[in-house]
Amino acid sequence: MTGGTPQPKRERRGGQLPGTESAGWAIFSYLLAGMIFYGGAGWAIGHWVVHSPLFFPLGMIVGLALSIVLVILRFGRA
Repeated sequence: MTGGTPQPKRERRGGQLPGTESAGWAIFSYLLAGMIFYGGAGWAIGHWVVHSPLFFPLGMIVGLALSIVLVILRFGRA
């Protein structure tokens, strides 16, 4: 024994470690918010500049890609 204070054990609840539900909801909200924000920006650009319906889906795809990058950078590390 090292003589230090013992570490408290993490209780499992329903087969998951504590805090994993909040991380899942955070990841879901990042993905959803990225799609909504950049989809809205794409819609606004398409409506304001050239009236093209192509900018809305492109904005959603770009938002999803950037959100995935953010999730990997934030939660992908050990």
